[in-house]
This record gives sequence, C-alpha cells and structure tokens, in this order.
Amino acid sequence: IEVTGVYSNNYDGSLNMKQGFPVFATVIIANHIERKDNANAIKGLTDDDLKNIVALSKDERIAERIVASIAPSIYGHEDIKRALSLSLFGGETKNPGQKHKVRGDINVLICGDPGTAKSQFLKYIEKVAPRAVFTTGQGASAVGLTAYVQQSPLTREWTLEAGALVLADNGICLI
Repeated sequence: IEVTGVYSNNYDGSLNMKQGFPVFATVIIANHIERKDNANAIKGLTDDDLKNIVALSKDERIAERIVASIAPSIYGHEDIKRALSLSLFGGETKNPGQKHKVRGDINVLICGDPGTAKSQFLKYIEKVAPRAVFTTGQGASAVGLTAYVQQSPLTREWTLEAGALVLADNGICLI
C-alpha cells in the first residue's frame, strides 16, 4: 500500500518512564491510501530466474521436491509437510453456477504430543511465507484474532486495531 498523510513524532513522557530512555510515539494522519498490485514482485525476477522457474515447472517430481524442501531439518512427517506446502500455494476460488463463492483457502490443523515439532513447523512457515502473522494461543481469543478497540496513550483517541486474522489477509495466520 501507499499512504499519503502527515507524519509527526511526539515525545511521550509516560512511555519514557516505562522504558527508561527517550521514546517518541509516531503518528501518521492518513489523507489517502492506495492499494498497489503485485506486478512489482514479478519485476524483480531476472531472466535466469524465469528460466529456472520454467525448468522447475516441467519437472515431473516437482511436488515431491517442494514437500522435501519444507522444514528439511525435521525428519519424517511427510503428510504434514505436504499439507503445509499445499497451504502455502493455496487453492483456487470457485463460483459453481454463479450461485455462491467457494474460497480456495487451505487450512491446516496440527495436533500432537509435546516434542513432535509442531512449533518448529510454524516457525519455518513464518520464515518462508511471503505474508505470515504469528500469534500465541493466549492471544488467540475471538477478539484478538479479528480486531479490538484500544485507546492511544498519545492522542487519547480510540482506535480499532487489527487482529491476527486481519493482518494475515491473503497470507498465513499461524496460531
């Protein structure tokens, strides 16, 4: 996104007492917000990158190679790695008969005993996903996942803060 507005940083004494060093609160009063497309992501690819992508697309074992590349330091768990790789790529949105839209999101739930690499999988996906938001189970209340109202200590105004699911829109939310 591109935000046009007025930037100001204000000295807040109450924040400084908590931190022990000078803290300046940043405020941007937005006048205009413009959503940018993803075409710029393709511009960063070189000709060699495009050749490598085309070569990989012709590989008959590309699915196995992708699954093997997910958390390579974790031994086994091929089904979990396959589910996570499919989730990273996502599904295709469908609109059968133009009646109702079926989202192409792929949700993955990993349950298991302690010490079975569940958190390591989440940390790996957080590193490789282009857009990932990580939250703990404590912050995973219905309010914490969607949005919550908070009063700014600087301006004393009430603001709506986005939760993890909102921040992970068109990305991956890891709980």
